[in-house]
Amino acid sequence: MKKLLLLTLLFTSILLAGTTLDTFIDQQMKVEKLLLEQNLTKKERQTIEKDQDREYQSFFLQYATNKKEHLLASNPYRTQISKLKLRLNRNKQRGNRTAVLRDEAILHEYLVRNMIRGVLTDVLRHTENKSKAFYEDKVDEILLKHFSEYKPLDPKIYKVLEANADKGSSLIREIQESVERNKLLASVSRTFSAKLVENRLNIYRTARLSDAKLFAFASKVNASALGQQFNRYLTPFGLDSSKLTVFIVVILFILLIQKLIYLITNIVLKHYEVSEDDVNYIHSHITKLFNIIVTLFIIQLILVVFFGVDTQSVMISKGFAILYIILFTILIYRSSNFLVHMRLEHIQSKKYLKKEVVNLAIKSFNIVMILIAFILILYILGVDLTAVLSGLGIGGFAVAFAAKDSIANIFGSISILAGDLFEQGDWIEIDNMDGTVVEIGLRATTIRTFDNALISIPNFKLVNEGIKNWSRRSIGRRIKMKVGVTYESDFNDIREAVEDIRTMLKEHPGIANERTKFQSYYRQPKIISAEDFKGVKRTTLVYMDEFADSSINILIYCFSRSVVWQEWLAVKEDVMYKIAEILKKFDLDFAYPAITVHQAREKEICEKKSEEK
Repeated sequence: MKKLLLLTLLFTSILLAGTTLDTFIDQQMKVEKLLLEQNLTKKERQTIEKDQDREYQSFFLQYATNKKEHLLASNPYRTQISKLKLRLNRNKQRGNRTAVLRDEAILHEYLVRNMIRGVLTDVLRHTENKSKAFYEDKVDEILLKHFSEYKPLDPKIYKVLEANADKGSSLIREIQESVERNKLLASVSRTFSAKLVENRLNIYRTARLSDAKLFAFASKVNASALGQQFNRYLTPFGLDSSKLTVFIVVILFILLIQKLIYLITNIVLKHYEVSEDDVNYIHSHITKLFNIIVTLFIIQLILVVFFGVDTQSVMISKGFAILYIILFTILIYRSSNFLVHMRLEHIQSKKYLKKEVVNLAIKSFNIVMILIAFILILYILGVDLTAVLSGLGIGGFAVAFAAKDSIANIFGSISILAGDLFEQGDWIEIDNMDGTVVEIGLRATTIRTFDNALISIPNFKLVNEGIKNWSRRSIGRRIKMKVGVTYESDFNDIREAVEDIRTMLKEHPGIANERTKFQSYYRQPKIISAEDFKGVKRTTLVYMDEFADSSINILIYCFSRSVVWQEWLAVKEDVMYKIAEILKKFDLDFAYPAITVHQAREKEICEKKSEEK
């Protein structure tokens, strides 16, 4: 952001009028004269000082931009100072006291102007140093050196002269005017030193960027015959050929970068065979956002050029800075999340990298990024961050107490991931709620139930209560059933049918048995059963189980090889068909609930009574 503002300031200084040092000093003398007036209101004084800050900033940047030109230029005061010194010596020899005082006052004016020029020249010369800290120290030394040699005029001498001299004399008027100018120059020199210290870093950065070929090219355009012709039409608008050249080149450069990014993005996406939907998303949400940032920069540049908007001291500039932070935050947010989306399949294929951890990491990154953007916005608005952070520290206990549930949920999410209790896509059950895990968030875990409802369960509840994870099975999904046959069945047929069912299950390709191989690629430091840890079940049980009220029950207990629900249903269905065939083979009928009333004894008694009659 600082570099962006600095470039804007640099372009601003190029596009400003070429204010010379003498012209600038004369302007500031008028400003100082206004500030010395006693009848100014507080608001008027603040307005003048604010405009003065802007003028100093613009002048320093313009002066630093033309660094080479100013360093190579000859001293414009040397001839005037030499002439004044010669005239001063002649008047001293002639004993012309009034003329000597006049010459001393005028000479003092040029010496002050020359001192200001010397300070600027020495400061620009030291911008060549790569150490910013060394440069800052040198600025302090330069100011101390030049201003320690500065000696103001003695006002007592000139007051006595004005009291005893003929006030109608032109010589006296010259002295009075010079003394007044010296008084204003003294104010200018004090303000100049203070503003130089405030703007020294901007001068340093601008001077180091001023070596760019663009600015040299703009100067050549301005000095050419064609440039001078254009200047006739541009001058009324406060522009010239160099300013217009830089302005056009900057806009064209930005538009070129915009097009290049669009083309490079298409090439990269084509290389990685990104789907059309993803390409459209990138151009509509990422590339378009970048174009908005570029457009905003051009708008800011136009405001700076044509309306003189200061990029550091006015609220509109802070507004632009805040917009840049918001837009760049959104750009980083969308780009990072899209990259994770693009690499999701690759992430899921990595056994050592859980997608839940990636999901939690990207959410944490988004929160940190938003927090940094918020702090930067507060900093731009001038909020005392030290006080804010101190206030957060004092109120931290209250916040922690009020947000204890949220903190518990965050630690709960960490416990879930660290303990590897479940992951996205697992089928879990808790408190008579079961479904597929959609997402493990910072606050809660969302579950999609089998009737397609979405449930959000706080993480601390999942950690503190028991969870059934039906997906943590490698081999073996249970098939348990009881097959009832009628009491009229022959027990030898039942015994043979049980043996055939047992054999069928052992040979069935979909049923797990002792021959089903399992290989674990994990080496756990705990001394535990690898089969129990990974969920491997091969038990097969087929027995005549009980004499029920209406049937003789055969218990069938086994596990399918696959734990996938659809495949498990297919295996279970096939097993049921084969059991039905075996029962049919041995003429065994399925029993169903029924009540049989045995009246044989009562019938026999009735028959005997009938015979006796």
